[in-house]
Amino acid sequence: MEGFSLSVFGDTLIVPIVIIFVGSAGKKLARGRGWERQDFFFGIELSLAAMSGALTILLDNTIQPSIVQKSGFFITICFGLFIYVLALYQEHGQATARQQYIWLTFFSNMIGVVLMMIFVFWFKTL
Repeated sequence: MEGFSLSVFGDTLIVPIVIIFVGSAGKKLARGRGWERQDFFFGIELSLAAMSGALTILLDNTIQPSIVQKSGFFITICFGLFIYVLALYQEHGQATARQQYIWLTFFSNMIGVVLMMIFVFWFKTL
């Protein structure tokens, strides 16, 4: 990983995660009641964040053709997993607390985190 530095984490990983947690607090404040499980379902937000990062790279006109191919492939994977995460929300949104914890808090969040990590290490370390 030539050229890798800690600024990669600050620019592309920590900042989006902090903003997602601020969004969670915003959900709670807008609702006006205490914290709920739904405040910690980040799968949709993380998937879209990873896809938007790849889209910004794709739309940059100074990149090399090989990076365009990687970006297009990653956007396709992100979109497919985004649709899958939406299906999880539709399937388990009204399920029991245990099922919501497994499928929405753990599984869908992990999909989003993995997509963000792939974005950080695949694109930002080039």
